[in-house]
Amino acid sequence: MIGLPDSKRTPWMDFNSNPADVIEKHMLNRGCRIWGLVIYRCTYKSDADWEEFMSRLLYKVRSPLEEYYDGLDMLDSFRPTVMDDRMRFDGATPDHIRDYFNEWAPMASETEQGILSTDFGYGFIARYRFCIMVDEEALRSVLAIPRQDLDGDNRTGFVILVNGRHLEERASIEASDEKIEDDDCEPLYGCTWEDVGWMKVYYDQAQLYPSAYMNESWQWSMEYRRSPEIGLYH
Repeated sequence: MIGLPDSKRTPWMDFNSNPADVIEKHMLNRGCRIWGLVIYRCTYKSDADWEEFMSRLLYKVRSPLEEYYDGLDMLDSFRPTVMDDRMRFDGATPDHIRDYFNEWAPMASETEQGILSTDFGYGFIARYRFCIMVDEEALRSVLAIPRQDLDGDNRTGFVILVNGRHLEERASIEASDEKIEDDDCEPLYGCTWEDVGWMKVYYDQAQLYPSAYMNESWQWSMEYRRSPEIGLYH
């Protein structure tokens, strides 16, 4: 494509169309050693169902990296950390998960990457901007997909993507001259804001797409869909 560099892994497509290339570039630019969004388990009815869910979620990372992007090397640095604490997370709301995530992220960034939360680059690392939340509804939506259809076009299976920066981004908008529109919506967990700081996203996009293409606040605004709509259909 004119004006865009070619992908080094897949030279028949442009660089920005290959998430493996884009994630690798982000890691090099920010000095990161690992990538991948943290997953909060918020349902505990069946360990076997959870294991099957995780198998499907991880397959949707490995499969496109192998089949489309020549990016299996990126699995060496992929860390889909699972937060598994029944006492704290079972039945938790997205707002509660955001609080837990924001407690974890600054210390984790320093421990995992050697990057302080006060460093400029910290604010542009998807692993510490977003987390994935899986409640019973989300888990069932993924497990309901027949096994023979797992490689097909997914229009039903989702997880919840939580924006850890939601409150500070909203405060920044409120402090500016920009007006926040449409804040009298149907309540979601009691919140009537149009942007509630979380959204359902297609599970097959939940790791690769945010890690590659949602490292800045405007990208959340561009992709956001209010529940029950499901976002990140690409």
